Amino acid sequence: MSLRAAGRIGDVYIKRCSTPVQGTGSPKVFMEQLAASRIGDKTLPYQEIVPCPKCCKTHTATVLSGSPKVFATGSAVEAIGDMALGITGSFSLLKGAPTVFVI
Repeated sequence: MSLRAAGRIGDVYIKRCSTPVQGTGSPKVFMEQLAASRIGDKTLPYQEIVPCPKCCKTHTATVLSGSPKVFATGSAVEAIGDMALGITGSFSLLKGAPTVFVI
């Protein structure tokens, strides 16, 4: 397993109509002064591509995957490459803490 930068509030995902940004995180665990993002946390509202034939709709996504070995307040910590689920499918986290790494 390789080390990956840990996700936090404010980190970004692969672009949809707009770029999803992590919006919620652990109330007690911080990485570089930002709350750690975990499975179950949500993005800020963003524009998601939906068929109509091609429109954008405001949506929030939920973090689906995280580290199998690193937890923050009982939930697996998200890292670069972990997935969030939007209304048209999943997409991965692109940015994380430059000095905090998880398995």
